[in-house]
Amino acid sequence: MLKIIIAAKSDNHVIGKDGDVPWHMPADLVFFEQTIADGWLLSGRRSYESAQGDFIFKDGCNAIIITRRQDYDAGGFAVANSLKEGIQKAEKEQVEKLYILGGGEIYRQAMDIADRLIITEIHTTLEGDTFFPEIDTRIWEEVQRDDHPRDAENPYDYSFVIWERKH
Repeated sequence: MLKIIIAAKSDNHVIGKDGDVPWHMPADLVFFEQTIADGWLLSGRRSYESAQGDFIFKDGCNAIIITRRQDYDAGGFAVANSLKEGIQKAEKEQVEKLYILGGGEIYRQAMDIADRLIITEIHTTLEGDTFFPEIDTRIWEEVQRDDHPRDAENPYDYSFVIWERKH
C-alpha cells in the first residue's frame, strides 16, 4: 500500500488557523480533489470536522477517521484510535493508495511511515496555529515541481511539489 501525505502549506509551514485553512486557493482545491479521487482518505477528527471536511468527505468516498474518542460516530466512515490502527484497517481493506490528510499531529506521526509527499507550497508567510513538519532532504527527494503565478482567483504564487522517500 502506498502511503501518501497530501497537504498545502505556506512558506512558514502554516497549514491551519482556528480550525480552518488561512487562504482560499481554488487551483489547489481542484488539484487536491483530482489527486485524492483514486484512493482512500485517512484524516484526524478535527480535520474531518473542519469546514474543509465538508468539501472533502462526500458520499461515495472511502475514509478512516482517527480520534482518541471512543464510540465516535464518523457518519458512516471507519474510525480508528491511532494512526497505526488506521493504517492496519486500510491494509485489511487491501487499499492501494492511502492519502493522509492531517492535521498537524497526524502529519508529524505519518512522516516516518509515508512513501510520498504531495505538497502544495503557498508562497507567502501567514499567521497560524497548526504547522506542517519540516521536510528533511536527507530522507526526502523532490521529484517533481509545477510552479504557478498568482492570478485573479488565486492570490498567491504556488507550487505543486512531489517528494519521494529516498532508499
